[in-house]
Amino acid sequence: MKKKLFFECIILLLGAIIIFIVSTHDAFLYKQSILQVTRVEQGKTFKSSDEYGNHDKKTDQTVYGILLNSKKKGEKFKFQNTYTASGGLSQKYQKGQQLFVTLNHDNGKFEVTPLNYKRDTYLFMMCWIMVCLLFMVMKIDGVRTIISVLINFVLFLIIVQLDVSWNITNFFIIFAVSAIIFTAITLAIIVGINRQFVVTFAAIFSGTALALLISVGVMWLTQDNGMHYEALDFATQQPKQLFLSATLIGLLGTVMDAATDIVSTLFELKRSQPEVSFQQLYRSGREVGKDIMGPLINVLLLIFFAETFTMAVLYFRTKNTIGYTFSWTMSLGLLQAVISGIGIALVIPAASLFAAWSLERSRA
Repeated sequence: MKKKLFFECIILLLGAIIIFIVSTHDAFLYKQSILQVTRVEQGKTFKSSDEYGNHDKKTDQTVYGILLNSKKKGEKFKFQNTYTASGGLSQKYQKGQQLFVTLNHDNGKFEVTPLNYKRDTYLFMMCWIMVCLLFMVMKIDGVRTIISVLINFVLFLIIVQLDVSWNITNFFIIFAVSAIIFTAITLAIIVGINRQFVVTFAAIFSGTALALLISVGVMWLTQDNGMHYEALDFATQQPKQLFLSATLIGLLGTVMDAATDIVSTLFELKRSQPEVSFQQLYRSGREVGKDIMGPLINVLLLIFFAETFTMAVLYFRTKNTIGYTFSWTMSLGLLQAVISGIGIALVIPAASLFAAWSLERSRA
């Protein structure tokens, strides 16, 4: 066991090294020009303020670098940059960083304009750390989880691309169908095609559908009063359908989490205690639901706070009222969290009932 663990750690470490080396030398794969920063000269620092009383510090710097790809590969360039201490709208550049830049032809010579950091190395390393942790803790089940995530991610990109390509009016149906596909694929890979798969899928489908129907019904009765769909970032299609689509994806995730925990617990209970009755299984499922409901709802609220925190601070710093800030930065996110909470409350009895009934029927 020690030798096996040692070799696993060596393989995971070598994988991290390979990913780091490849991701820092993959500029040739990008169409966008990439500049490697070779030297930075710091300039003067001066204070600034605005009409709202916000104070900041600005610093000038001269950045030197060499192009890693495009037709000008190997040529050296420099540009001027000014960054703020707050980092709200500008970035500080340092030696060794790789930047996405645009080449501009001006007065017979080329100049570069920085766009953003090249962050694929950090992304790949974080993904690899996640893969390593899942493998070390869950072994083959962790590998299944990774496979399901990758497949769902690719399918999600395909669905979004179809929505953009078709440009249909009622595009919510596309995401509704994709939610069913996501659920089936995830359960099939992690649970397998068996009785537990059917029970879990039925619980997830019923909990998600009921929560969404209740929410849409309330929104219809109130005629969307107070719903600022125009606050959605870069909404280029019908904002209400876009909001419902995003809500459905988030709702599906929380409902799937709760239903999977309850159903798997009851199936394991039945394996260890075959004589357990229908009533005992149902009550056990409800108790499991009570235990996980609080943490899940708190997780939803924490995610909501994390998503809206920065924008809310910006609104407050520009002298907006609490009511105005809530309406335009928090209301839609909080509503999504509430809908997900409704889904959790509904799926607990549904999952407990379906699992208890299925296990009782199998015994009979």
